[in-house]
Amino acid sequence: MSVLRIAFLCALSSFWVSGFAQVPDEREFSKRVADATALYKQGKVDEAITQFEDLHKINDRSSNVQAWLGFLYLRAKKPTLALPLLEKAEAQRPRDLEIQINLGDAYMATGELDKALDKYRSVAKSSPTMFEPFYNSGTIFLRQKAYAKAIPQFLMAVKLKPQDPFVQNNLGVAYEGNHDAFNSAKAFKKAADMLPANLTFAHNAGLALAKIRSTQALPYLEKSLGDGTDPAIALALGEAYSRAGRKADALKYYEGLRDAEAKNATFWFNLGVLRAQNQDAAGAEQAYRRALAVNPNDLDTLNNLGLMQFRKGAYEEATTLFDKLSGLNPSSVAAKLNLGASAAKSGDIKKAIAAWKDVVRSEPKRMDVRMDLANALWAEGDVDNARFHYLQILAADKNNAEALNGIGLCHLKAGKLVQAEAAFRSAIEADPKLVGAYNNLAVTLQKGNQVNEAIKVLEKALKIAPNDEDIQRNLSRMRGEG
Repeated sequence: MSVLRIAFLCALSSFWVSGFAQVPDEREFSKRVADATALYKQGKVDEAITQFEDLHKINDRSSNVQAWLGFLYLRAKKPTLALPLLEKAEAQRPRDLEIQINLGDAYMATGELDKALDKYRSVAKSSPTMFEPFYNSGTIFLRQKAYAKAIPQFLMAVKLKPQDPFVQNNLGVAYEGNHDAFNSAKAFKKAADMLPANLTFAHNAGLALAKIRSTQALPYLEKSLGDGTDPAIALALGEAYSRAGRKADALKYYEGLRDAEAKNATFWFNLGVLRAQNQDAAGAEQAYRRALAVNPNDLDTLNNLGLMQFRKGAYEEATTLFDKLSGLNPSSVAAKLNLGASAAKSGDIKKAIAAWKDVVRSEPKRMDVRMDLANALWAEGDVDNARFHYLQILAADKNNAEALNGIGLCHLKAGKLVQAEAAFRSAIEADPKLVGAYNNLAVTLQKGNQVNEAIKVLEKALKIAPNDEDIQRNLSRMRGEG
């Protein structure tokens, strides 16, 4: 962000002619001072300097000539020439606030910042309504990166000149350095609105507003884009277009930055998101892989690429990605859930169980995850732990059909046919469309030598799910036995 200009003061209107050595004509000398002053006011700075240099040769003790020539040297960016003249002028006129301000400016320009601050503090104490000491003190604190000290100085300057865009801009710089993004954006926006033609102000406002994700960033970014070679603006503009729902425009700007941002993992991640939003799944995957090539541990990229692989059925790679993500971000429940789902789909039930156990430990009320865990434990032959989790679910919801079916399976495994039958019938009552419970009830009835009753249960199930192969196979087998 740019810090623009310091405030110069030139209110040297009284023509003092003091301390003459040998001045042949004071009246003529005063006239020449007035003429030289008029040249400056006409914008003829170099000619004014020449005239005051001649006057200084005639009388080097004139505080008026010293003050004017020191000021003009400052305007001509010759602070080392200005400094001794202004120091001499101040020695003769210690209460002259204009000289003190200009002397402070000379100290600032020559790098004597503490002396400059002393002068500005002195002037501000004597005349609290003068703008320049507050503005220039703030500018010094910016140079020193003492942003917290700069802010109150610029706030006073804003109070004295509320319509000065340069003050607002530098206040924005101070807030930004002090990590206050909201007030920084607010100040930069004011500066840009006050001086719409200033592209630097538009640039600062656009980036600051983009940083706080404000929808107001877009017009400032568009104005400051220029020839499009500033990658920071183009990146921010792409993000602003994306937030505004202009996905195609956002993608256009991002695609144009691939060479400039080749080593920027965030850029590749954002490009992946934009390509995905524009229905380019292959391009999105490529961008995510480029992001991981730059930063293999980027959490958002691991997550998005993992989701893409899961959706297209590449479960093993999805498992690998979510496993790494869970390790890097162990507090993320979402990462563990995705790991569990991917691992289960890839056939790695043990990894799925471990992931779901972690989730249940941290969020014991997640009964949906507990159900997945219980079913996986049952599939792995861990009947006791499966039963524990089914019972936990039923303690929270006594009519949970799937948990009732699970408990029925545990009873069936233990040969407790009466209890199994009761559990399966309760599951069917809770969810008449739970076909698995019908099948399990039929098996239980068959084991209890109630084959005809088992056939009736399967016939009922077949009406609910006429294409269920397990039901068809069991019904055919039982009818053959009957």
